[in-house]
Amino acid sequence: MYNKQILAVWGSPASGKTLTGVKLANMLSQKKKDVVLLFCDPFVPVIPVILPYLETGNRSLGNVLSSAEITQDRIFSNCLTLKKNSYLAFLGYHKGENVFTYPAYTKSAATDLLIQLRHIADYVIIDCTSHITADILSTVALEIADAVLRLGSCDLKGVSYFASQLPLLFERRFNPDRHIKILSNFRSSHPKAEIRECYGGTDFELPYVAELEEQYRTGRLLEVPATKEGRRFEDAMRAVLKEVFNE
Repeated sequence: MYNKQILAVWGSPASGKTLTGVKLANMLSQKKKDVVLLFCDPFVPVIPVILPYLETGNRSLGNVLSSAEITQDRIFSNCLTLKKNSYLAFLGYHKGENVFTYPAYTKSAATDLLIQLRHIADYVIIDCTSHITADILSTVALEIADAVLRLGSCDLKGVSYFASQLPLLFERRFNPDRHIKILSNFRSSHPKAEIRECYGGTDFELPYVAELEEQYRTGRLLEVPATKEGRRFEDAMRAVLKEVFNE
């Protein structure tokens, strides 16, 4: 079996996709693995949310996808890195950009980008948008990723979302039956057992943690949690990494 390298994180709205992707990527980088964290969402740029104080300049995923030829140099010149962690790179849209900022790109361009990223990083984690039919890159990521985390919120809206969206992945190339299913962002008051049954069972559970929500709201997701609940969440993240990458 070949080594898994690309992980797509996908799921229902408000299920914690971005939080999960950031935490997993940061954990891998702490193991001194070169990681690229790719934010697909062209509707609400994620870079300003995760790294609100970082100067992005003109570096953007849009520059890469709209290129006549997608090269490693083009990708490198549009990645964002942090001085305190050289193993982790971010690629996404920056503040003020939207779906009309750049020319429309093709499925071929999305595929070329992911192929190039395989040669650049030890691991690639892709934060997919929930609107898979409106975002080519997210659709391609679900098709060619070595593993997919499917995050479902613990409510009927999440159940309704997958009832609507999973039929769009019926083609064999998407392998939806191989998705790793996670019940995410649930609270003690939520009907966990009933929702889990609606999802046909889940492989992992990631509870709501107030500390992590505060980190997300204040652009501090790369910080290590200080509370017991936060540390338990990261223990669950390590179990996911073990399952996906054997790390």
